[in-house]
Amino acid sequence: MKSKDLKPTLPAKVLVIGEDSNLQWSDTVTKVAMFADYFFKEFPEDHGERSRNVESQDLFRHIAYVTNNKIKNTEIYITNLCNEYLTPAPKGKRVLIPEEQAIKGIQHIEKILQENPTIVYILVMSLQSNYWLQKLGFYGENNEKFIYDAQPRKKGLENRDSPFYQPVVGKSFRNIIGNIYNAKDNSVKVIPILDHNSFPLSDRDYKLFGEAYDKIRDNFTI
Repeated sequence: MKSKDLKPTLPAKVLVIGEDSNLQWSDTVTKVAMFADYFFKEFPEDHGERSRNVESQDLFRHIAYVTNNKIKNTEIYITNLCNEYLTPAPKGKRVLIPEEQAIKGIQHIEKILQENPTIVYILVMSLQSNYWLQKLGFYGENNEKFIYDAQPRKKGLENRDSPFYQPVVGKSFRNIIGNIYNAKDNSVKVIPILDHNSFPLSDRDYKLFGEAYDKIRDNFTI
């Protein structure tokens, strides 16, 4: 099974890149990246469907907050770095995106940009997605300390039956959030942000990243 992209009905201004083909809390692959399609559906009666609707609402609220409400919901293109089913991680751990899948994901992203020249900004959600995009040269300029700190620990890589992603340094995201990068081969800005399910920001995340988010919002001028 493979997740589909959510394509906007208007010319895209923002591309959002998530991480999870298998969600962290299950081995399910979403039909559409990050359940984003539920945002445009009526609120469902089924309990499981409701949780997906709420998640999609939080996703779009997160995007609206980061972009300072400068774009329409119908101008947002949403995909994952990996849209394919992967080996589930142990309970409580994050699914590891192998390098070969990350390479395929970047090729897909580059195709999206070619087909949607109206895109101005890319929001890259999650630590692992940002790691691979920097490691594999999608960013025009890299933060070498971040790449080292965010690389997967051997413990997770070598867990043969169920590999998982755990960074060498747990606080490595602080090295890049608040920065706005140029894409290497495209005239778009790349902005690292937290996971799609991190909004509203918790008190802890606001203390850690609130200033960085304000910096991003102040520079978002679409």
